[in-house]
Amino acid sequence: MALSPGGDGGTNATCANGEGGLPDWLRLDNAAKIFPATFSDPAPAGFRLSLTLKAPIRVALLSEALRTVLRRCPYYQVHLRRGFFWYYLQRHDAIPPLHPMSDTPVSAIPAWRRDTDLFRVQARRDTIAVDFSHILTDGTGGLLFLGTLVTRYLELCGVKIGDWAPFLDPSEPPSAEEYEDAHNRFFDPRAPKPPRHSRAYQLPGTREHRYRIITGRMAAADVLERARAYGASLTEYLGALYVFSLMQIRERCEQRGERVGPSVVRLEVPVDMRRFFSSKTVRNFALYASPEIDVSLGGYSFEEVVQRVHHSLRMQIDARELGRQIGRNVRAERHPLIRAAPLFVKDHVLSIVYQRIGESAYSGVLSNLGRIVVPTTIEPHIESFAFLLNPSYGMKKNCAVASFRDALQVSFGSVVASRDLERDFFTRLAAEGVRVAVSER
Repeated sequence: MALSPGGDGGTNATCANGEGGLPDWLRLDNAAKIFPATFSDPAPAGFRLSLTLKAPIRVALLSEALRTVLRRCPYYQVHLRRGFFWYYLQRHDAIPPLHPMSDTPVSAIPAWRRDTDLFRVQARRDTIAVDFSHILTDGTGGLLFLGTLVTRYLELCGVKIGDWAPFLDPSEPPSAEEYEDAHNRFFDPRAPKPPRHSRAYQLPGTREHRYRIITGRMAAADVLERARAYGASLTEYLGALYVFSLMQIRERCEQRGERVGPSVVRLEVPVDMRRFFSSKTVRNFALYASPEIDVSLGGYSFEEVVQRVHHSLRMQIDARELGRQIGRNVRAERHPLIRAAPLFVKDHVLSIVYQRIGESAYSGVLSNLGRIVVPTTIEPHIESFAFLLNPSYGMKKNCAVASFRDALQVSFGSVVASRDLERDFFTRLAAEGVRVAVSER
C-alpha cells in the first residue's frame, strides 16, 4: 500500500501512482521545503522568464501548446497541499488559464491559497511570460518549461522543429529523473557542514509601494572582453561590480555619519548543480556561492575586488564544496526529530532557519541564467528573452542576468526609492568602456 502524504516524509517512501506510472503526489524537493515557511513574506520566492517573438501571439494556439506541454510535464500540474508532517504537491487535471500580462514586473504566486497553480502563463502582444514559484522549480527548470512551451507554440504556428534540444520533445514520455529530488539522490552523509555566515551589510532605504526594474542592455562580447582583461568570467566580473557598488554606498553612508551595520559585503550567487551532478531534474537543484569582502580590513580597488570575487567563486563553485550544502540540508530533513515534528512546528523552525541563513546573511543576490540556447529552427522567430527575480524585502535589491545571441541583459529589481546602486553599477560599467542602454519600468 502506498504511503499517504501525511506520513513522516521519509525520503525512500513510495507515492501512489497515477496514470502512466507517474505519482499522484510529490514531496517537495529539499530546496523547496523552506519556501512555505516564508509565506508571511510580502513577496514569496519566485521569478519570471519571458520571451518576445517577432509576431503577435495567437492566444488559441498558445493555449493548445500549454495543454500539450503539461501532458509532457505533468509534474508541474500540481497544487500545494498541507499534510500533518510535510507539505506536498498534489497532481490535478485542470489546465491553468492564460492570463493577460499585467504591468507588475513579476506576479507573486500565492501558493498558500488552495488550488493555486505554482506557475502563471501570461501573454501580451508579442510576449509570453511565465511566473514561477520557487516551490516548483529553479531558473533552469523554468527555462526548460518556457522553451518547450514556445517551441510547441511555434510548431502549431507552422514552424518545422526537427531537433527539440535543448528543450523537451512533447512526443516523448516524462522520465522519473525529471521529477526526482536530486538533493537526496546525491546526498553524501560524510560531507562536512559548510561554514556559517555572519550577518551582512544591507542597503538602507525607505520601501516604495511598487517594485521597480532598471535594466541595462549591452553587447555580451563587450562585457566578456572586459572580464577577460581581469582574468575573470562574466559572472565574476558582474559580481565584482555589484560588490564594489555596495562598498561605495556603504562608505558614503559612513562618511555622512549614518549607521551602516555589519562590515561584510556578501553576495548570494546561485549555482546550477546540474553542472556537477548528472541529473535531468526539472525541479529545484541549485545551491549558492557566497563571495564576500570585509570592509573593516581596509580599502579595496576595483581590480582587487575583481580578484577576490574571482578566487572566491573559483574555490566555492566546486562539487565538493557545494556538496557540503547538500549534506547540511538533507541531514536536517532526515533528522528523526524533524521528521517526527508536526508541520506547524517545522514551519516555525524553518522560518527561524531562513532568517539566519537566508536574506540577513546577504547584501544582494546575483542570479545569472547564462547564455540561452534554443533550437536552430525557432531562433529566427525570437526577438529577445528576459529574466527577473521576485522582490527582496530584506536585501531590498536583486540582480538577474541572462544573455541571448550577443545581447546581455542585467536587471536590478528594487523595493526602495534610491537608485544609487544601479547608478554606481552602470556608471562603473560604462567607465570600463562598455556601452550600456538603461531603461526603467
